[in-house]
Amino acid sequence: MLENYEHIANRNLNQLKENGIVIKEANLGVKFEELTKAIFNELGFKVDETLRKNINTSKDQIDILINLTNNNVLLIECKSIKERGYNKYSSISRQLKSYINSIHKQGHTVIKSFIVAPEFSDDFVSECSVEMDFSVALIKAKSLLHIYNEFKTLKLNTFPHQLIMNDLVIDDERIVKAMKRK
Repeated sequence: MLENYEHIANRNLNQLKENGIVIKEANLGVKFEELTKAIFNELGFKVDETLRKNINTSKDQIDILINLTNNNVLLIECKSIKERGYNKYSSISRQLKSYINSIHKQGHTVIKSFIVAPEFSDDFVSECSVEMDFSVALIKAKSLLHIYNEFKTLKLNTFPHQLIMNDLVIDDERIVKAMKRK
């Protein structure tokens, strides 16, 4: 399935079918979340399902929570879309703020929020660049897969987590270059 990660992110049923994968469109979002979770696990992040389930409510359904140390967490929201360039900033901003409030009520601090999507519109990136209520980073599905594949081929013991903490739009080429230096 990971070979088809981008097609799942893009909800490209025709390409998935050509590649021998039969999946209902209604299941693509959940599959995208599962694969994203698997990638972060393989990169050495501690995906915490127990904490996520404890924080989730019927209204707020967090996609992925990564537990760091000292009650610090990373929040990851996955958005699979057909159209080019994810551009629903006001919607996701409200969603992330609600999640962050729920996480804070449970005694945890969100260090950074990540949005994983096939692409992001220029307007969306611009809106994120002036977000003042929380720290956000954008990861294109293609970039995340590239980072993951290079990490696996380099056979590093640990992924240098700090590499994804600084950019607004995660630059996979910069991260791969840095990993190759190790």
